[in-house]
Amino acid sequence: MGEPTELDRGRLFRAVGLVLALVMLCGTGVVGGNGVALGYSRPHYHVWNPNLLGVRQEIRYEQVPQGYETLYLFHPRGKATRPRPVLVYIHGGALIYGSAVIPPGTTPHDRLMVGVERQAIHNGWDFVSVNYRLAPEHRWPIPLLDVKHAIRYLQQHAGQLGINAKDMAVMGDSAGGELSTFVGLTMREGTPHLRQHNVVRAVVDLFGPVNREGFASTWRKRFGLKPNPIWGVYSKRNAARDSAINYVHKGAPPFLIVQGTQDKIVPPNQSRSLAKKLLHLGVPAHLIMVKHAGHELVPVHHNTDPNIPVIAHAIVKFLTQHLTVVRKHATRSKEALTTR
Repeated sequence: MGEPTELDRGRLFRAVGLVLALVMLCGTGVVGGNGVALGYSRPHYHVWNPNLLGVRQEIRYEQVPQGYETLYLFHPRGKATRPRPVLVYIHGGALIYGSAVIPPGTTPHDRLMVGVERQAIHNGWDFVSVNYRLAPEHRWPIPLLDVKHAIRYLQQHAGQLGINAKDMAVMGDSAGGELSTFVGLTMREGTPHLRQHNVVRAVVDLFGPVNREGFASTWRKRFGLKPNPIWGVYSKRNAARDSAINYVHKGAPPFLIVQGTQDKIVPPNQSRSLAKKLLHLGVPAHLIMVKHAGHELVPVHHNTDPNIPVIAHAIVKFLTQHLTVVRKHATRSKEALTTR
């Protein structure tokens, strides 16, 4: 048999997506007969994708009852002449699984993350990948609180780490896109009596579920007000409170939103609505609707349009407009976005 094609991989990941759809719609994952999740834990990924370019450093950013939460800092080789901008990546996984480790693989997600990391390092930026605690052991909003703690850690230790805490962007996929959107819209500095400013300078939301109200409605039809293993009581009021789209405000950081047109897990209209609301309030926002792409940009029946290298290039181009390019010889060529 020959090497599997992109479409072959797409069929496999769409099958996996059917399971994820239950997770995202109902928040339960694999559910027992009494509607209780059967338990999740973070996969113990230890092997990193060999095509990642930066020098990796593991950092404990938060002490928790079970030990420590970690993040991984990738930086360009050589001695920095100035504090480096930083791109913070937040992984997805429906808030119940996943890891900051970007493993070896040829999925669209893996290739996209590697492509963006490589160009970030070429541009003289640091790239950070964050772990956070997972449900159902740690319900919402603990994952968001952990991510915010990681951002604050980077701010507080910027001098030690050699980064510029005022030159930071955040990016995430799926649940990580949701978390990134919350960070961009709710993390501000200053006091109510003085001019406040955003902690991050730009947000890349990759097919994040930014409106929880539809998912909550599906849950209530099945289970009423029985607590959801991830979100607790999924009432209308709580779902509105836990929907990132409801925190859009004037002066929010610029957004790049990427969404597959065939996504059956996160409805594409969520991304369209987020872009529309941002633009209505004068916030710079650009929406890329990827044709023939399901969740995680997996191809559906046809190759995606645009393809993964083009999407990675668009992400870096957007970030370059808002982060400082450090190296004089930094390249934006597609060569840096591909792996050998």
